[in-house]
Amino acid sequence: MNNFKSLFIIAIVFILGVFISPYIRGHKPSEDVKQEEESQGEDGVIKLEKKSQELVNFKMVEVRKSPLAEKISIAGQIAQDANETHNVFPPQAGVVVENTAQLGAIVKKGDVLSRIKVEEQPDPIDVKSPYDGVVIGDFDTVGQKVEKISSLCAIADLSKVWANFDIYEKDIAKVKIGQNITLSSSAYSDQSFEGKIVFISPRVDETTRTIKIRALIENPAYLLKLGMFVNGEIISQGSQEYMILPAIAVQTLGDKRAVFVKIGDGKFHKKEISIALQTTDQVAISEGVNVGDVVVTDGAFLLKSGLLKDELEGE
Repeated sequence: MNNFKSLFIIAIVFILGVFISPYIRGHKPSEDVKQEEESQGEDGVIKLEKKSQELVNFKMVEVRKSPLAEKISIAGQIAQDANETHNVFPPQAGVVVENTAQLGAIVKKGDVLSRIKVEEQPDPIDVKSPYDGVVIGDFDTVGQKVEKISSLCAIADLSKVWANFDIYEKDIAKVKIGQNITLSSSAYSDQSFEGKIVFISPRVDETTRTIKIRALIENPAYLLKLGMFVNGEIISQGSQEYMILPAIAVQTLGDKRAVFVKIGDGKFHKKEISIALQTTDQVAISEGVNVGDVVVTDGAFLLKSGLLKDELEGE
């Protein structure tokens, strides 16, 4: 195991030398960059000069306390809002003599949809749209006889649409009515669509162990089409607060997890931490750091490698 550890450390130091040395050689030598990392004589403390930090795009963040925001990703499909879908009926029985609004047409309230010839009237009467929306059903044909109960077409307000999803049982406790959701579509890679959860099914599918949920999505430009596949993202905030850091700040050293806390000008102290919860992007830390500590994110791996280098040289 010791031989394996030594080989691993040598490999890391070699790789860092390959990638970092060209940056150093490309600048005028000076005293503050002769040594990339140097032990300060204290256990777990390492130094990285300011100019060297700039070369490797060093970044730091301050530890904050808040609930961990968990991202839930789900896939679904666009559907019409049944509450905003209306059938249009003729005011009188007659025969259809003209259709002026075709399937998919965007209409305004008062637009003529069809014309019907009614007995004992010399001129056809207009059937007008009672709503703004899109014609999603076209049921009449020229020459067809229609009654007052015959639906001529269906109009839906697609400025808001439904998005139906199946969410895993393990995630359902994190989703609530009224919660925000953000949608994306492969058809519009540079755009997102906002909405809210409006329905959560009381039933779990016994085969898939999923639960159906529905969101009402803003669609003012009618970009989202009925039947279109979409991806949804729900941000769930927990109730308990933790010290929160980006996941990139956490480094693995043996069987321990650690971060590097700034303790002075160019000086950083390795602090072992305990992780309570973790997502792809963030970690919730239960102990090891304090609110207000400044922790290295981008560049933390370099400091870790400096410690490994010191260990190797000390063996």
